[in-house]
Amino acid sequence: MANSVKSRRGRIISALALAGACVGLVFLLQTANEQHAWSSTEAVVQERIKSGKNAKVRVEFSLPGGGTHVTTLSENGSIHETGTRVEVRYDLGGDGKVVDAALADNDQGFWVMGVMLGVVISGLVVLNLVAWSPVRPSPAAP
Repeated sequence: MANSVKSRRGRIISALALAGACVGLVFLLQTANEQHAWSSTEAVVQERIKSGKNAKVRVEFSLPGGGTHVTTLSENGSIHETGTRVEVRYDLGGDGKVVDAALADNDQGFWVMGVMLGVVISGLVVLNLVAWSPVRPSPAAP
């Protein structure tokens, strides 16, 4: 196995995999940071929709212009029952309409993906150290 990783193809593949995982982590961090910069407001859960292991909530919240917006959001964090108040982050487009929205306590998905990518990157760093380490000459047989 170590010899196949030390081949030219193995070195290139391990370097590309590490670069891809690092790009994925940077994208994840940028997305999380962008979402934290969105406006936030309080919303009321109108309905909780459960489908298998997935759960979504339909929420209604008021916009700065005076209107209200109803949307269905993924529920990745804590469970929100009908009628409860939740905090929602939203992004407005140039026309004042909601472009994207998310529950404010949905950071669990970012944490899980961040930890998973961190473990993958750690493994790929070790693999690259093995792949790019100098080849030791085999001991001569007496």
